[in-house]
Amino acid sequence: MLLKLISARYERRSMLITANQPFGEWNRIFPDPAMTLAAIDRLVHHATIVEMNVESYRRRTAERKRGPGRPPSHATPKTLAG
Repeated sequence: MLLKLISARYERRSMLITANQPFGEWNRIFPDPAMTLAAIDRLVHHATIVEMNVESYRRRTAERKRGPGRPPSHATPKTLAG
């Protein structure tokens, strides 16, 4: 369904997509590599990509309620220091 939406809006309307996965990991979203490539190709054509390497607002809010715990396994030293 996501590929259908992307294809329907391609070069017709603007679209804003947020993701917590880099494009290299989108193969988990789509059932085959050709679909993944088609979706990414349509999204990045004429695109402005803004990569924000910041802490998740939801995660930060949840940690405040729960208290400090073990950092996520994918955390980087930069993330841990901030």
